[in-house]
Amino acid sequence: MNDKNTGFYIKRISDYIEADVNRALEQYGLTWSQTRILSYLLNHEDETILQKNIEDFFEIRHSTVIGILQRMEIKGFIVSCVDPSDKRQRIVSATKTAKDLAENIEIHRVDLETRMSDGMTTQELVELKSLLYKIYLNISRD
Repeated sequence: MNDKNTGFYIKRISDYIEADVNRALEQYGLTWSQTRILSYLLNHEDETILQKNIEDFFEIRHSTVIGILQRMEIKGFIVSCVDPSDKRQRIVSATKTAKDLAENIEIHRVDLETRMSDGMTTQELVELKSLLYKIYLNISRD
């Protein structure tokens, strides 16, 4: 292992993950950012999801979410409408087209997780996730 700092490795891993996912899902017209939001919607399809919920969960700005959701709506992966109880909010949900892709998205996710953890023991994976979570908590306090 060389002397690069922790941030270097985290950034490079993130870049490689994003490129890998983008390559795997371009056949469906999806990007990594869109896939993350789509997975969130599919995992919460029994709930009413507001655009604000997406902003908060992913810790991304309002303007960024608007752009991602608009592109997803144009592609037919989501629908959105004004929340009748609060006209300032939009309700977002996955379409049948998106739901039909859920299995393929999951296959790619499992494949990526498998490749990332290749050669690691269960204990090493538990420890790695614990350490990454600590880093996340440390850095997100600002």
